Amino acid sequence: MKFPPIKQIIYQRPVILGLSISIILLFAFLMQEYLLDRFTLIFEEEHLLQDFWIAVVHCLLVGYLPSAYFLLLRGTRNTFEELEHVLKPVTTPSYVDSAVHIGKRNLIVWGSLGVLIALLLPYQTAIAPWDPSTWHPEVVWHRVLEPFIGWWAGWFFGAIWVTSKRTSQLASRIDSVDLLDLSPLFPFVKQGLLTTLLTIGMVSIVSLLLLDPGEWPVVARAYLGSLAIALLGFWLPMRGVHQRIHEIKEAELKWTRERIRQSETLLHSGSPDMSPGQMADLITHLNLIEDVPEWPFESLTIVHVMAYLLIPLASWLGGLLIESLLEIVFAM
Repeated sequence: MKFPPIKQIIYQRPVILGLSISIILLFAFLMQEYLLDRFTLIFEEEHLLQDFWIAVVHCLLVGYLPSAYFLLLRGTRNTFEELEHVLKPVTTPSYVDSAVHIGKRNLIVWGSLGVLIALLLPYQTAIAPWDPSTWHPEVVWHRVLEPFIGWWAGWFFGAIWVTSKRTSQLASRIDSVDLLDLSPLFPFVKQGLLTTLLTIGMVSIVSLLLLDPGEWPVVARAYLGSLAIALLGFWLPMRGVHQRIHEIKEAELKWTRERIRQSETLLHSGSPDMSPGQMADLITHLNLIEDVPEWPFESLTIVHVMAYLLIPLASWLGGLLIESLLEIVFAM
């Protein structure tokens, strides 16, 4: 029996990759807590319960970030493929592959920067976070997993920048734009929504740290920074197509206004070349073009984005509920 290459499996099913990593880590962590008889203790000591939740969040992030990274690359490839029919032909057929190709040097830089930030963040809440003598079993998981989280977070946010910029640059190759039908340009919107949703997914996991008041300063910075990246990720892929629509709309408005001025001259001179209803048709066309939005999405898309931004709140409330239920169970 021939198995497909592991790289292909990861690329095609990144969700399975993320779930597998998180489940394995959570199982190992909970097994450790059980074998060390920590469950009763952590629900008696508030600071141990906080460290328990932080370890759970770390396990979830280690699984989520690689999954989000590969989902973003796969989504970008799909976006490029869906836009092929509205773009001018290119000489190289591998432009779809180049859309998701990221150089090793960039990956090393992004990963190293992420690890550096991950190593510095614990100093916001602890005096000597990297002193092993201060680690109890839950904190060991924090310190071991944080470099991995930093590395994949660096890759993920770097990929957001690269894929968004490359998607935006596609607008320069759009063959033509029908101002009365912007639906062929919707893949640009899908790319922005995908980037936003994946970023919000990470924020939703990080928001579980809000269960620990001591982590609020770190979480607040990470939360606000990630929301800014999420909104940037929504806007950046559409920046180029927005500019393209704006240019074509302005050219059409200029042409229509020029025709209206010519028709006014003919109307005042009583020229027989002025056909009945021509002026009314031109004014109607002008109003129609003026009403064309310069972004390739409808107001419902904004509603979707706002709903995405509420997901972390729902995640936080869910975490509070789970914590309360566990306290009840272990208090019985």
